Amino acid sequence: MNSRRLLPALLCALVCLGAATHALAQSPSVLYTFDNSGNAVPNIEAWIRGFGAAGTTATLDNAIAGTLTITETSPGASTGLSQAFSDGFNRVRESSTAASGGLDLTGLDFLEWDLGHNGVGNVNVQFFVQASTGSTYVALGPDVVVGPGIATYSLPLAGLTPNQLVYVRTMGINIRDHAAEGNLVWTVNELRSAGTPLTERDLVTHNTGTAEGGLQGAIVNFDNAAVMGNNGGQNQTGLSHNAVGSGSLQWTDLGGQNGAAITWGNGTAWNGNTFNNRTTDLSNYTDMLVRISATDPLNGGGSLGLNAFMQRNNFVFQSVQGGAGANVPIDGKFHTVRWSLAGMTSLNVVDTTGINLFGHPQNLVINVDRVRFLQVPEPATASIVFLAVIGCLGVLRPARRS
Repeated sequence: MNSRRLLPALLCALVCLGAATHALAQSPSVLYTFDNSGNAVPNIEAWIRGFGAAGTTATLDNAIAGTLTITETSPGASTGLSQAFSDGFNRVRESSTAASGGLDLTGLDFLEWDLGHNGVGNVNVQFFVQASTGSTYVALGPDVVVGPGIATYSLPLAGLTPNQLVYVRTMGINIRDHAAEGNLVWTVNELRSAGTPLTERDLVTHNTGTAEGGLQGAIVNFDNAAVMGNNGGQNQTGLSHNAVGSGSLQWTDLGGQNGAAITWGNGTAWNGNTFNNRTTDLSNYTDMLVRISATDPLNGGGSLGLNAFMQRNNFVFQSVQGGAGANVPIDGKFHTVRWSLAGMTSLNVVDTTGINLFGHPQNLVINVDRVRFLQVPEPATASIVFLAVIGCLGVLRPARRS
């Protein structure tokens, strides 16, 4: 085969394959619309003035449904000074007034703001987030020129680390000095996250090197007496990391009583309180998979039953798939159990995800290797790859002989 034909064909196939298997992004959604709903009308959805130049003030209002109005009121001759505004530290999104913690933007590409002002000239604005449990201030790229009237501004999330993306405390605008314009009235109509939805997400893997020495935020949630070594609290006592293989979460589940209920947050460190690793956005997924093993040190055999549950939107409990149980052979081998998320509500603000072991007569050593979420049916990636490669292989056809 002619090497000059082979090289471009292989490059084409690799490009097509890369495009078809590109890692997609987490669920995009509308975060704020200022729709004048809720207990207070007007309702500014807990937005705040964060900071600003000395003496500056502003009034935030939602008198017009669908609009957050920010009116600068800097006193005296020094008007048009810098001020910053954001959503509240204890508000995840507009639709979930009960939830607190961090907004999960894992895998997403952008934040989109519908924003403008009533001036006649341009004003520089720094778009930012405060992310991770330390509320680290991160600018979303360089300053952006915002002109009069309403326009959409798309801000990249590429500068955030995974721990920051999964836990965004605030999203805001830092309006730079604009003395030539004087005090302005700013309008925010909508704030959205943007990207192509993920089809698969590992909430936890317990791999060696993950958070908290591999515990990755896991805690004993209830039926604590079933976990050998637990001190009776909703905490990590009695849990350990098994470094064999890629690593797993391990505990001894005591027999003769209800099995333990173990929960996870967003995959980062528990750090003493679930506030530090909630909430998680799982709204894009249809199925939950848990890879788990049960070992009977006395080789009694049998099977272990378990089901799954979530606590959402301020820890409201809901069983996954109506509490349907699954059975795992007690053979020391890993098995994957699966539940449908059909009928689950508030999946965009999940505080904890958990499994509840059923009672068993003997003591069992339990290992959880992974908790995974899938979107089913998944996009036809294999078909895309097949068609892409077949299309590229057209370049490889031998030349016709005359």
